[in-house]
This record gives sequence, structure tokens and C-alpha cells, in this order.
Amino acid sequence: MKFSIFDLDQTLLPIDSGELWSRWLAERIEPEKTQALTAEIERHAAAYREGAMDAEAFVRFQCGLLARAPRAKLQSWRQEFLESVVAPHVTAAARGLLRERREAGFTLVLATGTHRFVTAPIAEMLGIEHLAAAEPEVGADGSFTGRCRGSHSYGKGKLRLVEALLSRLLDGCWEAMEAVEAWSDSINDLPLLEWAASAKSGRPVVVNPDARLRRRALERGWEIRTLN
Repeated sequence: MKFSIFDLDQTLLPIDSGELWSRWLAERIEPEKTQALTAEIERHAAAYREGAMDAEAFVRFQCGLLARAPRAKLQSWRQEFLESVVAPHVTAAARGLLRERREAGFTLVLATGTHRFVTAPIAEMLGIEHLAAAEPEVGADGSFTGRCRGSHSYGKGKLRLVEALLSRLLDGCWEAMEAVEAWSDSINDLPLLEWAASAKSGRPVVVNPDARLRRRALERGWEIRTLN
């Protein structure tokens, strides 16, 4: 099998779905606390851009937001978010790249820091069958507990989830992996890109990179792409 693994935010989408979804919820869950919640979102976002985010803390915050509202209300808000915020930013260039890799025989994987409640329908929207993302824990009554089930999906956490997913798809037989690509814009995905670079027939591709990742890519001779 051949795998093409794509980051989502600022790679396939020219937005940060995790940050925007958190803001979307903050404005709706407890309007009187929006300012305080927004300040925390901005703090996490700034740390992410610097490559210094506390991934565990941010995922706890994201999952905690889900626990503040009924599941039915969250699903309604999510549909509005997908239609008004995400869908307008799905570009022809992104769809074309995904089609190109699929036609080249690659199995597509979306590997994203934004948790599964938001990104599962985005993966479906993009026609990507497999998703590696943090999974918010659900209680016996179907409501969110505010905790994350398993690993977060930033940095090394994302790589752990990707390796677990690919191992399942390969039935544990890594020799069956003919090639692997990793596409990302962020220095936070350096573990995933380095893993792809070290793999048999591996290909790290830096897309719309931040300044720190661009420097690393130039130092290592990795391919740099622009996706509009």
C-alpha cells in the first residue's frame, strides 16, 4: 500500500479549523464568558504558531468546551460551522491535489490536530476515507465527558496516531507499505515529516510552510509546495 498523509489546517485548508471552531463554540456556549475563553484560545494559538504549545492542555481545553453543551446542540452548531466557515475554504487546488494523489495509487489519510468531532465530517467533505485525530471521550449517555480518549494529535502525538492507523490498515505488516508521503505547513508536524523522510520510499512535502519549517526544509532538501 501507498499512503499520502495530509495535515488539514493551513495545508489543505487556508484556515485553522481548530482555532475557529473553538471561537465558534466560545461565542455560543456561555456568551458572558466569551472574552475569557477567547483569550485562552488566543494563548494556545500563539504557542502553536511558535511550536511551543502544551498539546495536552489544549486538547483538554477543546474537549472541555464540548462538555459544556448538549450533544444535539453541538451537532447543530457543527453543521452551521461546516457550511459557513469550512466549506467556502475548500479550494479547487486542494481537491485537485487529493485527486492527483488518489489517481497515483495512494490511500489518503487526514492527520490533524483538530479533534475528530470537527474533522470527521471535514474528511468526508474532502473525500478522505481515513482520519488520524484526537478522539473526545463520550459517556454512557452519549454526551462528551470533557476528556480525550487516547493520544492528542499534535507533534509526536499525531505521529503516534498515524502509526497506529497505518498499522491497522497494513494488518501490522509494515513491509507491505510501498511508499509514504507526509504533507504539512507547520513546524509542529516535524516528527511526522521526519518519519516520512526516514521511511522506505518516503517523501516529506512542505506546503505553505511557516518560517521555521521552511528553514528546516531548505536545510534538508525537502520539497516545498505552494497550495492556493
